[in-house]
Amino acid sequence: MNEVFTTMLSVALVLSGGGGRGAYQIGVWQALNDLGIEIAAVYGTSVGAINGALIALGDIEFAKSAWLQATFEDVMNIPESVRKILERRFFDLTIPEAIDAARRIISEGGIDVSPLRQKIKELLPEEKIRNSKVHYGLVAYSISELKPYMLYIEDIPEGMLADYILSSANFPLFKREEIGGKLFIDGGVYSNIPVRMAREKGYERIVVVDIGTHAVSDILEYLRSFIDANITYIRPREHYGTLLTFDPEVSRKYLLAGYLDTLAAFGKLYGDNYYIYEPEDVIGKLFMSMDPVQKDIAAFLLSVKLDPALSPQEQYYKQILPRLRLETLALLEYDPKAICTRVLEMLALFFKVERLKIYTSKTLLEEIIKASSNNSQNFFESIYYKIRLERIFRFVSFVYKNGKKENLVDPSGYDEIVKRFENVLK
Repeated sequence: MNEVFTTMLSVALVLSGGGGRGAYQIGVWQALNDLGIEIAAVYGTSVGAINGALIALGDIEFAKSAWLQATFEDVMNIPESVRKILERRFFDLTIPEAIDAARRIISEGGIDVSPLRQKIKELLPEEKIRNSKVHYGLVAYSISELKPYMLYIEDIPEGMLADYILSSANFPLFKREEIGGKLFIDGGVYSNIPVRMAREKGYERIVVVDIGTHAVSDILEYLRSFIDANITYIRPREHYGTLLTFDPEVSRKYLLAGYLDTLAAFGKLYGDNYYIYEPEDVIGKLFMSMDPVQKDIAAFLLSVKLDPALSPQEQYYKQILPRLRLETLALLEYDPKAICTRVLEMLALFFKVERLKIYTSKTLLEEIIKASSNNSQNFFESIYYKIRLERIFRFVSFVYKNGKKENLVDPSGYDEIVKRFENVLK
């Protein structure tokens, strides 16, 4: 295995609730596998309880397929009026439809999720989960007793696993789950991120996948994590749809995002908005490869007058970089690679470069130049461009056009990490 993936750890995985965002957690699982990180235990709430059971089964391709095929019809029986509300298509909703949707939810005691019940029984064979090497647990909440249940697999009565998973995933708009005469609601009302379950079993290395909301107990655990260096939190940088959006295309995005965010969390990728492998200061390399006249023109575009008494390196580090730092408001950043990354990410966001990909600084710059030629701006975007980005982009595009691009090469290991990423959906 290439040194790109050499992390060797055994962890407890904690999965939060988050409804239709659940494919993100499967993407995290795939990345942990590729990193060589062994999952010793998995504890989850709501959709995290469902995904935890899938992880205990151990068939990642099966789990990915289940999410990439999941639709509304696999989860709930709802009329079109209710679906429009859940998808926040309020402008498509007529007043009679809104009244009908509210009446149905109230009169029927919530949304019917019998399709989900059937799916869970089909997808999650209880005996295999009980015999798994991966220890499993979930959180549910009894509204009959006003009492939380943090249940490990050995605490769940035989034949009742599907019932308790459904009780854990009982979103407030769903019909209440009943077990032994007790009504249950989504475990997230008590603990959406059950770190406590992992601690109680003695796990010191914990990976938390947080895709939802936080209960009071979660906040307390989070505050505790500031003094615990062995907890790694992984969260989506961007959300798609709503908590109750079950759509294959949305799941595809979450699956990819989960994979990428995990690699970033373990130091394999960098960037705040994009995923960059081994960042480098490509702007500096291109600038210093130009002749003196071209350097003067580039500096002029950035509103900088170069000091001829300085060497090309000094001109860049003492005059150009400070200006880029100012233009990007990275006032406390002095690392040339970080400043270059800041510049590239600002431009990439503005020109709407695809985010769910792995780039190098070189390939991200190339995509920015390509996207800029096809860019159309609305009124507010054009104002923002004039105020914040015009000088930066004119400078960057000039050095890209005139610098020696043959000096830019992809770092070692890039092809392998891209290949693994491309295989996520295969």
